[in-house]
Amino acid sequence: MSLSCGIVGLPNVGKTTLYNAITAAHAESGNYPYSTKEPNVASIEVPDANLAKIAGYIETQKLVPAAVTIVDIAGLAEGASRGEGMGNRFLAHIRETDAILHVVQCFEGVVRDTPVDPAKDMEVLELELALADHDTVLRGVERVSKKARSGDKDSIFQKTVFERAKEALEAGTQVRTLEWKPKELEALRELCLLTMKPVLYVANVADDDLAGEGPRARAVAAHAEASGSQWLALCGDLECELRRLEGEDRDVFMAEYGVKELGVSRLIHAAYTLLGLQTFYTAGEKEVRAWTIRAGDTAPVAAGKIHTDFLKGFIRLETYSVADLVRHESEHAIRAAGKMRTEGREYVMQEEDVCHFLVSK
Repeated sequence: MSLSCGIVGLPNVGKTTLYNAITAAHAESGNYPYSTKEPNVASIEVPDANLAKIAGYIETQKLVPAAVTIVDIAGLAEGASRGEGMGNRFLAHIRETDAILHVVQCFEGVVRDTPVDPAKDMEVLELELALADHDTVLRGVERVSKKARSGDKDSIFQKTVFERAKEALEAGTQVRTLEWKPKELEALRELCLLTMKPVLYVANVADDDLAGEGPRARAVAAHAEASGSQWLALCGDLECELRRLEGEDRDVFMAEYGVKELGVSRLIHAAYTLLGLQTFYTAGEKEVRAWTIRAGDTAPVAAGKIHTDFLKGFIRLETYSVADLVRHESEHAIRAAGKMRTEGREYVMQEEDVCHFLVSK
């Protein structure tokens, strides 16, 4: 599973700078609106200290971390739902992502037509997404209404769900903030609604407010909390500088600013939490590899991430935790201590499981 995160925001709020910081790319960023026209796309490795831990006890040829696809999307203008700015192209690019990283400007010093106002900026962007979704939902209601009038039960159910979403959007509510039953979520999924996508708010702060304690960053925090979402503060310019440095130079620079961890690492891990993802590992002579699954996935589903045939041919799983390996220092010692578990088809995978799957050929 490759997680796809779209970086969105109003024009010129630092989206491409953040993209460059996350990916160590050199995409052009400019101090003017729409300096990004086509999306920049990069696949990056998920920072994972467990890979090195495992390799410290199991000799292997290479480490293979999980991957995240980051998409830097052109700035959204007020009126985008009516085709202003990048218009429909912008909205189409968002639809293709799994999650939204909503970048909000919390610093001075760039060209813009209005004063820096995070609350207003978030309101403008989310209104455009809601207006676009409203059009989508209306078309959905029209599509199922004829069958619903004829008594088709599935269409009646879809119409009820779509109309509830329409009412929420008309009230200015993001659809994801409502409580939905699993069957309702399944009905909505076909509409690919923008306001159903999980959102992580990113307060792009100046280097004198790295903790995000200033009034602008707190406005982002308040909005995120009110919508049941997560947020974090980071300085895109500072993160880019840190990415350019290595070794002792980076350590000195981080110490100077009191930075203990790269913000981009926090961002990627927050995105994993946002989507309810977790990691399991396979370890052997050829490679130690991290695999991404959804929290709650069973052992056969996890096996199917390695190869689709493994899902159907799953027999059983032998597993232990990374902590078990660190404690006992070898798989042989783990077995001797009775910590190597054998699990069947109903086993729900746990974070940091190290796995050996037995499958039929």
